[in-house]
Amino acid sequence: MKDPTLAWDDLRMLAQLAKAGGLDAGARQLGISSATLYRRLQSAERQLGVRLFERGRAGYRPTSAGQEVVALAQRMAQDVQTLTHKVRSRQAWPGGLVRLSVGDTWMSGPLPALLAAYRSRAQVQLQVCSSSTLTDLEHGDADVALRTGGVLPESLVGRRLAWVASTVYASKRLGGVQADQLDTLPWVGVDEALAHLDSARWLEQQGLGQQVCIRTNSLVHVHQFVRQGLGLGAIPCFLGDTDPELRRVFDPPRHWRSELWLLTRPELRRVPRIRLLLDALYEGSRPLLDLIEGRGA
Repeated sequence: MKDPTLAWDDLRMLAQLAKAGGLDAGARQLGISSATLYRRLQSAERQLGVRLFERGRAGYRPTSAGQEVVALAQRMAQDVQTLTHKVRSRQAWPGGLVRLSVGDTWMSGPLPALLAAYRSRAQVQLQVCSSSTLTDLEHGDADVALRTGGVLPESLVGRRLAWVASTVYASKRLGGVQADQLDTLPWVGVDEALAHLDSARWLEQQGLGQQVCIRTNSLVHVHQFVRQGLGLGAIPCFLGDTDPELRRVFDPPRHWRSELWLLTRPELRRVPRIRLLLDALYEGSRPLLDLIEGRGA
């Protein structure tokens, strides 16, 4: 009994026939005769035991079953194109591909300069994904992750880069804000996505939550709103201390510090391109410790 599974050439033929809408046009696109295309269509329909195209004056139109087959062929064609692009990219970059997962806060801070230095030493293609969880690294969707705080899964390995300090900042547009004025001014706060932060818990404990005029799930957004003078807000010192539009309201509280980790999976840590990135980010962050840990102001 003949295998009912269609070959890729059959699927490509059916997709082209659907796109062309007729035997003659489809045959020209495929570089075969109309008779050959007709025979191949009949053979495909016999293999599957269903009618794939309706023949009429208006041309050839896929049936519901034909639409499913054509949709599959189109997805496969896209997958082939994607795979081809990846393979060609790897040929263009002899060092391979390195996928880095990092929160958007760090991409607004010192990380781009460190990645530029790494790229000058490694013939790799970098793929940078914005994420604040470790699931992408654990599931194999990333090779390296830069993460702040939290409990590290036993399935990952890495090293601590620094303690990340944060404090409350005010725009110079608000004038000289003092620590005893906190309950007289509006605030920019975070939503439930960042409610675990020590600074966010402190804000609520101080009874200042009702003065929050805008909430967001991004510290980058907090930074931008604060610099526009919408209110006071807590952000990492590596963002606030480098912004000439901002000033600290008070020194960074020690209990607001969180650990910054550079992580990967155990099987990747000795891969040369991964090892080079881990070393580059660790070594490159050493001169930035005062800034990251809040001693830069």
